[in-house]
Amino acid sequence: MNTRTLFALVVILAVSSVMATVVAENGQQQKLYVLSSGSNDAIIIDVATNEIIGSIEVGGWPHGVAIPESNDVVYFVTEADNKLVIVDPVTDKILGKYPIGDTPNELDVTPDGRFLYIPARSDGVYEVFDTVKKEIVARIPTKGLPHNAVVSPDGRFMYLSPQGDNDLIYVADTRTHTITATINTEHGPRPIAISPDGKWLYVNTDELLGFKVLDLEKNEVASTAYYGLTDKEKAERSRSHGVVATPDGKEVWSSDVNHELVFVFDVTQNPPKQIARFENPGDPYWLTVTPDGKTVYVASATDDTVTAYDVASKKQVAVIQLPRGKAPKRMQIVTLP
Repeated sequence: MNTRTLFALVVILAVSSVMATVVAENGQQQKLYVLSSGSNDAIIIDVATNEIIGSIEVGGWPHGVAIPESNDVVYFVTEADNKLVIVDPVTDKILGKYPIGDTPNELDVTPDGRFLYIPARSDGVYEVFDTVKKEIVARIPTKGLPHNAVVSPDGRFMYLSPQGDNDLIYVADTRTHTITATINTEHGPRPIAISPDGKWLYVNTDELLGFKVLDLEKNEVASTAYYGLTDKEKAERSRSHGVVATPDGKEVWSSDVNHELVFVFDVTQNPPKQIARFENPGDPYWLTVTPDGKTVYVASATDDTVTAYDVASKKQVAVIQLPRGKAPKRMQIVTLP
């Protein structure tokens, strides 16, 4: 080995060592909590390795999970025993359990962590839980069956999406806990996702293989995105039941359950333009994306799997097999301090 080669090798090793030190010092562990809708626990996956690292029993049929901006707690709700469960994500220990309304579903929390909006499906109301007082401080009735909630990035509004006999998105003022507007979606809304700038709401609806784009300044439907399907696929009964916006605001990923397909749309234009579609292992339901926007996770309740996709390449990078019977659906990612 000549002197020049040796010197280059030493420089490379030194740079690699420094980079490794920076990663070790600045790296933050991220956990993906996957709710077992057919069981009583949340499966914990290490985002860095896509490996299962544990589970935590939260109660029967967990069907909602939310995390405040502080990432210091995780909120779960359980359908079987109607409980709000608060967990420390560092230790994965339960900090408390509180009674809530009947059949709670997908909740959300204001960015400051103060208020939880919890759909009590069988009661026909959204309950507002004050995390400081540790009690329900308001109940908001809606048409249909309260099913999902999504907060605006600034925490000013909570968007409520009841299923069933309802074709409205309800806009709640988080200061007064009252409804200030409704948006007609023509068919019953299902999962919803909000753009990072808070200007758009993406809504899966019954009878639509695709999603609606709602203008949140005008509180009206701006456009509709349709999945690119073959004639045979169009003739088969299916539904859309999962949608997520990437943190850069450029893409929306959405699922076609019965066709076992995931679609990607460019939402920098209106109406959105489909830019990818690919097959998913099992029926795709809930979707979530890492805070850095690099990975989208797709849950399949029928196959007990969670599939990880690289956002840049649109390629599958991992299929995580959960224990049989877990029926994973809702998911959230927490970044540990």
